[in-house]
Amino acid sequence: MSRMKLILARQALCHGGLLVKDAGILIRGGRIIEIATSAAGTRRLVRNSGVVPEDHGPGIWTAGLVNAHAHLELTALGNTVPRLPFARWVSALMGARSELGRTALSRGLAQGADRLLNTGTSTVGDNDSLGLAAGVLASHPIRARVFREALDAWDPKRTAKARRFSRAPRRGTATLAFGLGPHAPFTVSSALARSLAQDARRRRAPISIHFAESRGENQWMLTGNGPLAGVLPKSPGISSLDYLEEASLLGSRSALVHCNHVKKSEIERIAQSGACVVHCPKSHEFFRRAKFDPEPWLRAGVVMALGTDSVASNPDLDMRAEMARLRETSPNLNPERIWTMATEGGARCLGWGQRLGRLEPGRAADLALWDLAPRSRAGALEALTGSSPEIRQMIVAGRAQHSVS
Repeated sequence: MSRMKLILARQALCHGGLLVKDAGILIRGGRIIEIATSAAGTRRLVRNSGVVPEDHGPGIWTAGLVNAHAHLELTALGNTVPRLPFARWVSALMGARSELGRTALSRGLAQGADRLLNTGTSTVGDNDSLGLAAGVLASHPIRARVFREALDAWDPKRTAKARRFSRAPRRGTATLAFGLGPHAPFTVSSALARSLAQDARRRRAPISIHFAESRGENQWMLTGNGPLAGVLPKSPGISSLDYLEEASLLGSRSALVHCNHVKKSEIERIAQSGACVVHCPKSHEFFRRAKFDPEPWLRAGVVMALGTDSVASNPDLDMRAEMARLRETSPNLNPERIWTMATEGGARCLGWGQRLGRLEPGRAADLALWDLAPRSRAGALEALTGSSPEIRQMIVAGRAQHSVS
């Protein structure tokens, strides 16, 4: 039988927004199996389980944050890539990355994962274009879904290699799993897109796609003109959304990242498809893009999540800052909605909607202890989403992570 662990929680934010005092969280096999919601219930749980309880001190326990979109392989670059028009920024990014060896990039990848864990994130969706993530994250305590990022820039000579890269590896660990990452409509040919869609169906794997990130993407996809015309061949002559639908890459297992230039009618189509959307507030700010309004998406019923993107377009890998920035740019969005985006929404985008993102029995024991003592549920959500509170302890898959400072 798996060893049990019992956490004593001075306060806990449980599923449904219930703020519980003197709770007991019983864990076995990396999962929450029972939560006592009163001091008396916790005493009974201690007595009945026979487990010596762990008390990690004051604060409020919650589900760990879920970062639905990151590029951890770029962490070694630091904040060295200048702010440029998007196409030129991508070129500068590729140049800077090419100057670093795989050892330095792997070391940076681990440091990025450390930073996420130390700021409250227990799970990350990481886009991997170099094949480094699996080797690093298999031994890292953070939970990760690695999306092998495939692209061929519409060059048939590159398609077979991109297919091979996207398909390996497939075996993970208790805290590491894989998905498919068609980079974006303008970088993935029809042949590659169809192959990836077939593989996703066969493996029942989640998909992460950069979508409608820049005006240049839409311009090239429809007309072949714009800043991408000089680096890509003849365009397909259809919209990015039509392209994804035709390739069978739009559906309930798909996460569309960024979605900066989307028509109202396209929001409805995306909602009907069951796809979810990932917004990266600080990266959005870096590129000085027009305001992103999550409310039309939420009204349409789209599941939304938050991500950090990479340090190449974000000063830090801190989901607390992403929530706080969204509070600033969308003041009408209530804190509970933002918290849900940073937890349950992210879990759904990574294919773990029934497994992560909530503090409740049956879910993975991925927990964060925050240095807060709120007086109410509303006060807890207000502080968690707006004040970047300190982290006292992280638990992933039932295991305490002692590197948290």
